[in-house]
Amino acid sequence: MNLEKYKTGILKTGFVLENLIAQDLNKQGWSVISNKYYEDDFEESVREIDLLAYKVGRVQNFDVYTCLIISCKKNESNTWALLCRDINLKDPNSDWWPLHSWSNQQSIQYQLSSPGKAQEYYADMAKLGVKEALANPSVEVFAFQEMNSDSGAPKNDKNIFGSVVSLIKAQAYEIAALPQRKKAPSVYQFNLLSIVDAELLRLKFTGDEISPELITSEHYISRYIIKKKQSVSRIRFINTSILKNVLTDYDRLHEANCKWFKATSDSFYDGIEKDPNRIQLYIDDFRKEIRWGIHLRIYKLLRKSINLEDISLKWQEDKKSLVVYFEAEEDVPSELNGDAEAEELVAAALKKVYRYTGPFYFEADIPF
Repeated sequence: MNLEKYKTGILKTGFVLENLIAQDLNKQGWSVISNKYYEDDFEESVREIDLLAYKVGRVQNFDVYTCLIISCKKNESNTWALLCRDINLKDPNSDWWPLHSWSNQQSIQYQLSSPGKAQEYYADMAKLGVKEALANPSVEVFAFQEMNSDSGAPKNDKNIFGSVVSLIKAQAYEIAALPQRKKAPSVYQFNLLSIVDAELLRLKFTGDEISPELITSEHYISRYIIKKKQSVSRIRFINTSILKNVLTDYDRLHEANCKWFKATSDSFYDGIEKDPNRIQLYIDDFRKEIRWGIHLRIYKLLRKSINLEDISLKWQEDKKSLVVYFEAEEDVPSELNGDAEAEELVAAALKKVYRYTGPFYFEADIPF
């Protein structure tokens, strides 16, 4: 029996490409998961993503994951044509800098939710040496089409569209699953790659003119709705000829992510004592650290049992100090101020929860 025909036949599929990409990723230190299945809750069907690769780095008390969701496609007879036009990066109706990330660290989520943070992330990545992975799109891709490589005849956009949809929905699934799956302190940043073993062609429309140009990479910003919520993602089309250089740049992206999320976490705590919104995020953690200990000190000093459920913090500008306040008679905070054990307990909690090492004092809260 001639078994060589099976070897020749499998070469026409995308599985060889998928295996080569997985091997290249492994060689450069990426962990790779192949053929991951997930449920498409919109179409009520099971979808598959070819590759999910990630690198992880430890930063302070949390892990930083840089994730690549990858679609692998091969086409011997057709060219992938990306139809595009001039881009307006100042268009107020477009988001050219989508950032898809997730963290169970409230400090990082708070920072990421601030206006302009996503565009700041892109600018900082460039400063940290990331070249093409997050480059500004040079054109606006508005459609795509597979076209016969010999005749130029248009076919359809089925394979390209399928690649894009699979990437977008896989990303949505992974982000939605993380809150239940990931308990250790973590932050994830996602990138969508459509790697194709076929010619990539840019067809640029300028007025009545159409200019064809072979390319090796293109950034496509996709607008879509999942679970009735509008969102935007960046998909990068990549020709296999530049794969090794591409992976090197994503190595740089991971290194930059570790630095950037560390700085983002640090900036959350910078001046936190003066910001009631940031203080409030971790007030329950602070209460847990001191509530029982302060209760015992009050009882030992005054033989009083005080409800400390709502113990809180505020900044007193004229004294340049934090105030630890709770509802009580005036003699209670007076007794705590100057008590070494109470002050040591609160100082340790402020350092642990808020990284604050400055002055503080106790004060009775006014109930009305």
